[in-house]
Amino acid sequence: MPDLLEVFREKADSLLSSINSQGGIRSTIDSLRRQMEAADRRRAMSKAKSELKRLNEQVTEMITAVGVQAVGLHQAGKLNSIELRPLCQHIVELKQEVTRLESELAKMEAEVAQETAAAAVGKCPHCGQSVSDNSSFCPYCGQRIEKPQERFCAACGSSLRPGSKFCARCGRPTSTPG
Repeated sequence: MPDLLEVFREKADSLLSSINSQGGIRSTIDSLRRQMEAADRRRAMSKAKSELKRLNEQVTEMITAVGVQAVGLHQAGKLNSIELRPLCQHIVELKQEVTRLESELAKMEAEVAQETAAAAVGKCPHCGQSVSDNSSFCPYCGQRIEKPQERFCAACGSSLRPGSKFCARCGRPTSTPG
């Protein structure tokens, strides 16, 4: 609360000094009116811009709706406008091409995902990018990739996973950590 009073005091002092420096209350009041009128104009302009944007969005939506209806009528063979038929036919062909390309892209992405999964063993400890099993250096950052040495269980001889503390085959503790 004291902060609010201090702000109020500062504003009042500023107003009084403005009155004294400009030579009277009339010039101060005129200045305040001009500032308020300017702020009102900015608000009115902002409101008008917002309304224009809303109306333009509605126009775009309506144009899209008309186009969708026209294409639907064209596909059903019920479009009576000769002028719209070529446009609708072109839209139908474009939609078919989009469907074909989406299918091709999905196949390519699946192939890349399979290749990446098959080739990638892990991530580069330096940059985090996926690296293949046979990489000695990271193809992204160029750092040497140290391969963990394979460990084996001293009791049964099976291969141990990195970081395992017990053998997955016989359950005995591993002799060295990591």
